[in-house]
This record gives sequence, C-alpha cells and structure tokens, in this order.
Amino acid sequence: MNDDELLAQLKAADPASDAPEPDLDRLLEATMTTDTEARPSTTTRRRWLPAVAAGVLLAAGGVGWAVAGNSDNQPVAGPPTSAVSTPAAVLKLTVGAAPNAKCRAVEVADLQGMQTAFAGTATAIQGEMVTLHVDHWYKGGNATTVEVQSNADAVTTLLGVDFKVGGTYLITATNAQVSLCGESAPTNPELLNLYKQAFGG
Repeated sequence: MNDDELLAQLKAADPASDAPEPDLDRLLEATMTTDTEARPSTTTRRRWLPAVAAGVLLAAGGVGWAVAGNSDNQPVAGPPTSAVSTPAAVLKLTVGAAPNAKCRAVEVADLQGMQTAFAGTATAIQGEMVTLHVDHWYKGGNATTVEVQSNADAVTTLLGVDFKVGGTYLITATNAQVSLCGESAPTNPELLNLYKQAFGG
C-alpha cells in the first residue's frame, strides 16, 4: 500500500473529513479580541498588594518614630530670655573720720578715681543713719537704696555732708567710705558739672 492509498483510508475513517475547513482568520481575530478584553490578571493585583501594605506600614512607622522622638528626646526650647541685672537691695556706706590735711578744690581726676558715684535723695534719717533713694548711678552700683552711716564730727568740721530729709546729694565713695572735702555734697551746679565730666552723664 502506498501513501496515497493510506491517506484515502484515513479520510474514510475520519467522521469530520466531510466538514468544511475552518476559517483561520476569523479564529485568530476572535482570539485576539478575547485576550485584550479579558479582566486584569489577579496575579498582577496580588503582586501590588504587598508593596502597598509595606508602604503604609513604613509611613505609619515614620510618624510614630517622629512623635516618640520629639516627646522623649527633643526638649522644646522656650522663648529666649534677656539678661536682666537685678538691683542690689541696699548699698551700705560709712563716713570716715575727717582728714588732718587741708582740703583742696575738687578736680575731675579726683572723682574719676572713686569706686562709687551716684545722685540720691535723702528719704529718712534715724540717728546717724541716713537712707537715700538713688536717683542716678554714675559709677559702681545698681542698688535703688543706699544707707550711709554718717559722722557728726565730719559734718561739724565742714568736711562731710550735712544730710537732711528731702535734700538731694551727689555722693562718691571708695572702699565703702563716703569721700569728703567737697567730693560728696548737696547737689549744686558746679559739682554736678564735675560729675558729668568725670563720669559722662
């Protein structure tokens, strides 16, 4: 039996041998249409789910870390505070004994050598204790009140200051002792001018 005879027998035994040949172009078009309109693969969607979940967790973790870091380790700075000099409560001075030497005219250089200088008003006198309210500091202090232990002998020799309540005075001192010889005295234009030259104000 040759090949042609074998092929003839196979076609006779095949029940679909009489069916028309399929339309290959139509089948191919149907196949392409079905593929493009099919729903997205669940495999692709499943691949995205872990990535999205990981992103959410990272974002939540970052927020939690920021809150915890700020509350535990990062103190909140308050507004800056300016340095303020707190006035001393009371400055205490004394009037020493009158010097044996004669006094000379007050000079600017003499005042500049003093440690303390201020203008004040006598507010109270109890015995030899004089209380003055400081009206202006020229040098060496920031107290609002000065107490001076006066010396009657210095006053009677015309070398000290004769304090009276309500009077205003220009006072200099060194080593907590009020200076004499006219360097401390009731306020007057001449002495005030020397104070301004010596202390600039």
